[in-house]
Amino acid sequence: WKKSGRGREPRLQLMKWTKATKLLTDESGAVVGVKWEVVGPPSAVKEGRPMASGEVYASNVLIATGGYASDYTEDSLLKEHRPDLLKYATTNNKGTTGDGHKLALAVGAKGLGLDDVQVHPTGFFNPRDPDNKVKTLCAEILRGEGGVLLDSKGHRFANELGTRDYVTGRMIEADPETLKFAQIMNAEAAKKAETHIGLYTKKELIRKFETLEELAAWDYWDGKVSAGTLERAFAKYDADAKTGRDAYNKTFFHNVPVSNAAPYYAGIVTPVIHYCMGGIAISPDGSVLRDDGSAIPGLHAAGEVIGGLHGKNRLGGNALSEALVFGRAIGNKLEIGKERARQPPSPPTPPPTGGGAAETGAGGSGGLKQISKAEMATHKTEESCWVSINDKVYDFTNFLDEHPAGAEAILRFGGQDGTEIFEAIHTPEMLEDFT
Repeated sequence: WKKSGRGREPRLQLMKWTKATKLLTDESGAVVGVKWEVVGPPSAVKEGRPMASGEVYASNVLIATGGYASDYTEDSLLKEHRPDLLKYATTNNKGTTGDGHKLALAVGAKGLGLDDVQVHPTGFFNPRDPDNKVKTLCAEILRGEGGVLLDSKGHRFANELGTRDYVTGRMIEADPETLKFAQIMNAEAAKKAETHIGLYTKKELIRKFETLEELAAWDYWDGKVSAGTLERAFAKYDADAKTGRDAYNKTFFHNVPVSNAAPYYAGIVTPVIHYCMGGIAISPDGSVLRDDGSAIPGLHAAGEVIGGLHGKNRLGGNALSEALVFGRAIGNKLEIGKERARQPPSPPTPPPTGGGAAETGAGGSGGLKQISKAEMATHKTEESCWVSINDKVYDFTNFLDEHPAGAEAILRFGGQDGTEIFEAIHTPEMLEDFT
C-alpha cells in the first residue's frame, strides 16, 4: 500500500486483457517502462470496440512471463529454435508464448539455450477434444505406482520409470505416426494414487474397466487386440517382476501382479511440451544481462523466463524453487515505492470476465438476479456460456479462451450445474473474479 491524499492506495494494479508490447528505454539503454495495449475480452474484439493503449513508467520492470512451451504464434520461439516440436501439444496454457523473452531480446538481452525444451511423455489425449493443443498433464505418480504403458497393439515398449526424454524417445520409436499410448493401472496401483485417479476420472481422462474383457473392448486399441493379447502382456510383466528385471532394464515393479487384478484404470497419453530450460540470461540477483555480460539497468527476470539454470533437462520439482528463489532475490534488492518523475496514464478498466447471479431456488439473497433453469439451459455455447456453481450462475463466456484446461472443459457444463467438477479441482476463492 502507499499513502496519498486519498488515503491508502494499493501499489499493485492488475490490468486484465492487456498485453505488454514493448519495453521502453532511455538514452542510456536503461529500461524505464512498458508500452501496453488492451486486447480483449473476446466479446469486445468481436464487436469491434476500440482498444485502449498507453505507457507505464517505472524504476524497475520485472519479467515473470513463464516459458514459450505454448508458442505456436507467427514469431514463435519454438519455430525458430525447435521446429521439430511444433507437432506436439503442450501442458502450458495459451498465454505461455514467450512474450517476455521477445520483449527482453528486443532491448539487447542475451538468450541462453533457447533450443533446450523439455518434452513430458504423458499428457492426456482427450478423445472429446482431440484438436486442443493444451493437454492435462498425467502425473508421474501413476507410472511410479505401477502404471503400465502399452501401444495400440497391446505391447509394452519402454521402462515406465525411465527419464522423461527416454520414455518420449521410446514412444517416438514405437508409434511415430499417432504418438498415442495406453497407460493402465490395476486396482492396487490406482488405490495408491486415488487422489489423482479420482480427479482424472471426473475429468473423463481416465476410464474404469471392471474386467479385462471390458478393457480389451476399449476403442483405443486397434482391431486385433483381444483379452488374450493383454493377458499375455500382463503375465510377461508379472514374470519379469519376479526375476527383478525386464527387457527394458526396469528393476522396480510396484503393485504387481497386473494379471487378474481388475478393475483396471486406463487413459490415452501422448508426449507434450512441458518446460523451457532456455531463456533470458540473468545475474545471481536477477538482473537481465546483455551478450557482453553487463546488466540492463531497470530490467529483471525470474521464473521459467530465465535460462541456464537447469542445463539441458530440468529435474521435476525444481520449477517452483526457481521462481521463489529468484523472485525473492529480486524483491530483496529493489526499493519498492520509488516514483519516477514521469507518471503513467490511468490504465483502462477492462470489462469483468463474468458476473454471478442466484439460480432459481437459491432465495434471491444479495439482490442477485433470479435465473430459471429454462433460461440457464440456453447459455451453453461459445457465444454465451453460463455455469451454475453452488446455486449461483457464472458467466464464463469471456474466460473460455483463458481457461488453462481449454474452453471445452467449461463448455461441457454450459447451461447446467458444474459444482461437483469445480470443487474437485478448484478452491472457492478462484470465483472471486466473477462475483
